[in-house]
Amino acid sequence: MAEEKKPRKIILMGRSRVGKTTLLQAMHNEVIEYKKTQEIIVHDDAIDTPGEYIDQSGLWRACIIAACDADIVVLVHDAGNTMGRLPQMFSMTFAKPTIGVVTQIDGKTEEEIQIAENFLKMSGASKIVRTSAYNHEGIQELIDLIENIDLSDY
Repeated sequence: MAEEKKPRKIILMGRSRVGKTTLLQAMHNEVIEYKKTQEIIVHDDAIDTPGEYIDQSGLWRACIIAACDADIVVLVHDAGNTMGRLPQMFSMTFAKPTIGVVTQIDGKTEEEIQIAENFLKMSGASKIVRTSAYNHEGIQELIDLIENIDLSDY
């Protein structure tokens, strides 16, 4: 009997209202509806963290501890937002791949998207995917990256 492959688990981290939960809804082909994440929510393949855990530096440790149960760290920043909250080189905290996701790219300029990408790069994201949860742009690319990123180098 073939052993069933366990899905890779990601942890999403980013400031409040960046679209982490909405991104998960799109990845799971669920109806998109706004939900404020009030606590760490664990799914089979993902850990969703409240934005306050990044907004308030005293709570970064909660993200760090929760990341122990994940295979991949996903740092999230929304296009059009010029305020960065992710710590510089935050990826150095984790002994696992750290990727970046730019959310809410709908109707945004290339410059607005680039600003978000720069925040993610400064935080140490090795690969960055641009996404729109509402029209599913970049969602399959993100899923493929999660499924295929090399975990053996960490």
